[in-house]
Amino acid sequence: MRIPKITSLFMMLTFLTTTSLSAASAPAGTAETSSGPLRIMSFNLRYAANDDQPWENRRPVMRNLILENQPDVIGTQEGLHRQIVDLENDLPGYGRIGVGREGGELGEYMAVFYKMDRLKPLEQSHFWLSDTPQIISSASWGNQIPRMVTWVRFQDLRNGKTFYMVNTHLDHQSEVSRQKSAALIIDKMKGFAPDIPVVMTGDFNTVPGSDTYSIFTSNGLSDGHITAKKHTNDDLGTFHNYKDPTGGGSGNRIDWILHSTGWNVLHSEIINYNEEGQYPSDHYPIMITGTLQKTNKTTEETVPKLPLTTALHITEVVANSSDQGNYNYVEIYNPHDREIDLEGYQIYYYYDPALPFDKSKSNRWTIAKDRYSTDTIIRPNETKVIWIKKQPCCYDLSREQFLADYNANENDLSPSQLLAVFTPGNNQGLNGTSTSGRSLGISSPSGTHLVGVQFNNGQLDAGVNESITYLEPLPLTSIMQKKETHQAPSPGQP
Repeated sequence: MRIPKITSLFMMLTFLTTTSLSAASAPAGTAETSSGPLRIMSFNLRYAANDDQPWENRRPVMRNLILENQPDVIGTQEGLHRQIVDLENDLPGYGRIGVGREGGELGEYMAVFYKMDRLKPLEQSHFWLSDTPQIISSASWGNQIPRMVTWVRFQDLRNGKTFYMVNTHLDHQSEVSRQKSAALIIDKMKGFAPDIPVVMTGDFNTVPGSDTYSIFTSNGLSDGHITAKKHTNDDLGTFHNYKDPTGGGSGNRIDWILHSTGWNVLHSEIINYNEEGQYPSDHYPIMITGTLQKTNKTTEETVPKLPLTTALHITEVVANSSDQGNYNYVEIYNPHDREIDLEGYQIYYYYDPALPFDKSKSNRWTIAKDRYSTDTIIRPNETKVIWIKKQPCCYDLSREQFLADYNANENDLSPSQLLAVFTPGNNQGLNGTSTSGRSLGISSPSGTHLVGVQFNNGQLDAGVNESITYLEPLPLTSIMQKKETHQAPSPGQP
């Protein structure tokens, strides 16, 4: 039977209209599936150590591994600034977010790399794993080096969905530190918007089933290596130390990717890539592939950001005093509401202008009480002066002589405010006459950099018995900003 032309046309229009309406009203999941899953990698890069696995040999293997696997986002651990810059250059199309754990470019990063054509960072911040998480370089719980978190909220440009990415590296020695760090991370995540999924990458320095692991998994996070529908290299651990291809076996999986609800994890893989026996790191990276389920698409900020500061400020330096530098000093200030015992803290004097704040190019002096000092505690909003006492000339100089050199009286600088370092060697001390650039830093007893200053970089910033004054560091950095040069010294005064 033939269908009249007008009837045939009507049926065709009806079909096209129905098809169009069905596509328009299709569930969001249909379109989202076509956007493709996200690939999320966690990778401890192994810092550029002076060992038999130099970064120069590992770098091209790492680049090839990443480019072959094409992760959309990578949470890295241990990378030093030059490694982070190298990776940025090696990975076209990737952006990066991060800061050194000693502030600015200093110390190891928890850097996050992301594909710029797939993900857009909407907000980001950092905190330190200590009981003062907003203080750069802080460490409180038995760990000798600072540990930190970098987090970012990303938007998937293909479907508008957003998620939080949290990246960390827990302590390798202290179980107490690992557990307290886990509890702090969970507490900080409570400030995230509840309808936005979270994924966490990291080197946790402990294995699944540990108490630290349980803190995470009992607070709403799941192990992506377990929840994945498919697994690759399930029998491997993640720390092989260049020696054991098994990575210590499945019981030695210390690198994890954890996730909240809102993720559908399709695949998890421990990647044992090497090139003729050359591994990119002493860790295997782990990568999950997953899709975001329903999530908030807002581009507005969702988490209030707290200011980050340094534990101490360096406010004034005299590096070229009278009597051939015998009265040089470094003035420090405590901007916080808790006291700090400076016993065992150190002053680093960095003398290589090409490598400012490189500890291998420095002299290190320990802060201590002199015979006139009453204590080493710097109280909230208190200023102390550290006298750089050289050997053999200056050890026996008195507080009265120091005050006289600066035309100060007993009320200007109390005995509790004047401490000292006793430099070893023959007249080792500050060189305040070189214009090639010098740096100073205060470190914790374990050697962690807390705050620093630079001076005489290309010109003389102070003459004899003149000082240089400083302002607090720029955000996320730990290097004071130069305020004024060629000033009249005022040791101990605001």
